Amino acid sequence: MPEHGAVSEAGDIRLLLLCMGDPDDERPFSGSARSLFRALERRGCVHHKANVAGFTDPFARRGPLARQLARLDRFGIEDRYRWSSVAFARATRRAERIAAAHPGFNACLLYGTSLLPRIDAPLYCYLDATAAQVHAARAWEFARLSEAHARRVIERQRLVFEQCACVFPRTEWTAESVERDYRVPREKIIVASAGPNYYAQPLPHGPYNTRTILFIGSEFERKGGPLLIEAFRRVRLRIPEARLRIIGCEPQIAAPGVEILGRISKDAPGGLEQLLRHFSEASVFCIMSAFEPFGIVVIEAQNCLVPCVLPARFAFPEMVIDGVTGRLVTEYDPEMLAAALIELLTQPRLLEEMGRAAHAFVREHYTWAAAAARILDRIRADRSAT
Repeated sequence: MPEHGAVSEAGDIRLLLLCMGDPDDERPFSGSARSLFRALERRGCVHHKANVAGFTDPFARRGPLARQLARLDRFGIEDRYRWSSVAFARATRRAERIAAAHPGFNACLLYGTSLLPRIDAPLYCYLDATAAQVHAARAWEFARLSEAHARRVIERQRLVFEQCACVFPRTEWTAESVERDYRVPREKIIVASAGPNYYAQPLPHGPYNTRTILFIGSEFERKGGPLLIEAFRRVRLRIPEARLRIIGCEPQIAAPGVEILGRISKDAPGGLEQLLRHFSEASVFCIMSAFEPFGIVVIEAQNCLVPCVLPARFAFPEMVIDGVTGRLVTEYDPEMLAAALIELLTQPRLLEEMGRAAHAFVREHYTWAAAAARILDRIRADRSAT
């Protein structure tokens, strides 16, 4: 997909890119590492990119068998390992070996903060949320970690930020945490943003009077699926023909109007076309996440001219203009959510206006080309200052 945004020449920048997971795969970080690295490669500034996750690391685990083993891990052994000092040290050593094997780079960008290599070049990092934010929400693995363990993770992240010449959070919401919770000077923080994780033009959007709500997410509970189901039942009382399509997971739900489509891989044959078609048929997109570091799917939906209904929390108020590109719901309340959905579904002309505004907003503010330009501009400025 052609991207628009700030453009700058790479000059003599030669980046070593390090990622906990295969940087050419769609799974690590929901494909965002791949998207960012490709945008940097298009600038001609990438010296080498590498996966620093070892075979035994959770980041490297893929496929049905790996997912089944993870479900059987009732005691969270994998979670504890992933955020342990041992995993951090192993990733750091692998990164240092990679750096030694590929000399010639003059800056290093970490995707995430799960390692801290000692290398002879300025270090930078890109992230969607801080460990302090995840810990405060008791989200994901942090729900299982002890307070002492979580504090050790936060301290390791503080050390990474301290050693970085600049930190690149995706959003202002995360930038505030980097400054507030880690005491990083604001001049060392640049909000880099992000973009859609697919590489094709959106399909022309169909009629907005289909009364179709689209939900996409692999974690049904965290993304607010149960709340959406409650709200949808109320929507159906007012709009009997309303439909709810669920993609990315397979919750055990049998309710009128609910269609469960399961996971659609962008990399599978025909997968991206199928996903884009569902966007083009949706009247509105909705998730009500209990915690969300970013939610790249919100950018993808808006880029496909789909207005979004989201909670008024986390970075969502930066990503959706309330009343212009969608609706922000202030409470996790099924009645309030249903009212917002009914208001939009009964006004297809308003939905069409919001969809066009959402597409324009994303094209102006959320592209990987612009994110790569912001990162390179800062690295170039740092090099000029030395």
